[in-house]
Amino acid sequence: MLDPAVHEGTTKARETSDAPFFTVFTPTFNRAQTLHRVFDSLCNQTLRDFEWVVVDDGSTDDTPELIDKWTGKATFPIRYLRQPNSGKHIAHNIAVREARGVLFAPLDSDDALEPDALERIRSTWLKIPVAERPRYSGIGSLCRDQQGNIIGVPFPTSPFDADFRESFFVRRRFGGEKWGISRTDVLRQFPFPDIHGTNFVPEALLGFQMARVYKRRYVNEVFRIYYVGDETGGATLTGRDNIARGALGRLYFYAWILNNEMAFFPRAPLPFIKAAVMLPVVARYGGVTIGEVWRQLKGWRAKTLFLAASPLALALGVRQALRLSSE
Repeated sequence: MLDPAVHEGTTKARETSDAPFFTVFTPTFNRAQTLHRVFDSLCNQTLRDFEWVVVDDGSTDDTPELIDKWTGKATFPIRYLRQPNSGKHIAHNIAVREARGVLFAPLDSDDALEPDALERIRSTWLKIPVAERPRYSGIGSLCRDQQGNIIGVPFPTSPFDADFRESFFVRRRFGGEKWGISRTDVLRQFPFPDIHGTNFVPEALLGFQMARVYKRRYVNEVFRIYYVGDETGGATLTGRDNIARGALGRLYFYAWILNNEMAFFPRAPLPFIKAAVMLPVVARYGGVTIGEVWRQLKGWRAKTLFLAASPLALALGVRQALRLSSE
């Protein structure tokens, strides 16, 4: 029987008595030095109704031994899955398919949670009236750094219900690092594209897609601890400093924005100009020709902006090449 606190249209995950309310998902790649942050913060959670799903993206350090040790002493379920080095987006899709929780909480391998984070997230979710809950994809929240400082700008009100596209394109004044927890069943409707040859597809892609059907509830509460300026963890799955490794994922993302969201251009032109400028840059690093990029663009508005931005893209490409050659 379903938990009466959870609308039956949300998920069937709680039809079994041992199904958790949360799946905490951690993708990892050679992060044995920092992975303890996640584990320690999960051990300290005031709410115990969760599982931890770790997807190892082909680590060559002692991550398997570490997880095995923790599995033997943890008071919550740990599921450890391995994949050949394929990228964070592929790891995410695997975790979503395997998740048993109602809500899916992605937590990077160098982050942590506040001790009462899961308890407060559950309370926030259940405050949404049962009849309205199926229209929400999840919860958005603030982050703090390891020194306790709020990162970015708070939301205008709390709670604040909004379409992700509106919050991204139009209400950018409350930008900065945020954190999102989503319904598992909704994420299964919107998997990341199965792109190989890249280690990263921007998470905002799923936000845009979900926003066509669902809204989110944002709150000015801190649930996630985001470590800033910490270089102890080694390589990351997202590889934000490595344009070449993430080029194809970014190429897909920028083209998707230009093909699907141009209606927001009059109110928020800068994200679209950035996408048009970056397309040829990431295409070059991804081994994709300009002709192929052109064929990916649909509609005259996307193609016109791409052409108009080409001088800026050329200048940026030259600057990037010079910078890399000097390193």
